[in-house]
Amino acid sequence: MLTFDFNQFNLKNKSGIMLDIGCGEGRHVFGAMQNYKDFFCIGLDMDKPSLSKAQEGFEFFQSISNEGAIFIKGSAYELPLSSNSVDLIICSEVLEHLHDYNKALSEIYRVLKPHGKFFVSVPSYLPEKICWMLSNDYQNMPGGHIRIFKKKAIINEIEQTGFLFNKYERFHSIHSPYWWLRCLFWKNQDNNWLIRVYKKILEKHILEKPYLIDFIDRLFNPILGKSLSMYFEKK
Repeated sequence: MLTFDFNQFNLKNKSGIMLDIGCGEGRHVFGAMQNYKDFFCIGLDMDKPSLSKAQEGFEFFQSISNEGAIFIKGSAYELPLSSNSVDLIICSEVLEHLHDYNKALSEIYRVLKPHGKFFVSVPSYLPEKICWMLSNDYQNMPGGHIRIFKKKAIINEIEQTGFLFNKYERFHSIHSPYWWLRCLFWKNQDNNWLIRVYKKILEKHILEKPYLIDFIDRLFNPILGKSLSMYFEKK
């Protein structure tokens, strides 16, 4: 389940380096491997179990890439790469967790090459605000979201770091009600029948992409998309 449209920029026939900050189990690394076959992909995360699962996934996906990938433990505050060395940086659903996200943005700017691409996503304001209104426990999860971004504000902050804004879009609208239900029934969410049924619908969409579900998702993305995805370029 990707949070970016990799077809936004014509990088398919170029070699280079891609860095995914906060890669988790590697979904965007594997997405990049499929679209940019001559890119060497680096997944970086602080969570060792997630990195282990990403490595397992790589063993399945490695044949689709010409250059391969590695997964390393590291911090967004101190990226283990040289300045002006990376062609594409992905940072999906990470900034809302960081106490000093501006420091991370500065590091991203440092390691990205001039005219390099920066794909970044954060939770959209309205769906996230509803989650916060429905559940204090959601707000206070250890390692959870510590802020809600407004679109214009976060775009302006990233531009002030030195990036050129290209466009934005929203994804995963049908995931928003799922999280609202989890927040509404937080104490017994694991046993709630409605949440279980909705989760089955999401799994079907991810695995099979049925036309009707996909159409509904795309129809409501501009309003209820769970993720705000933005595309930038280093000046």
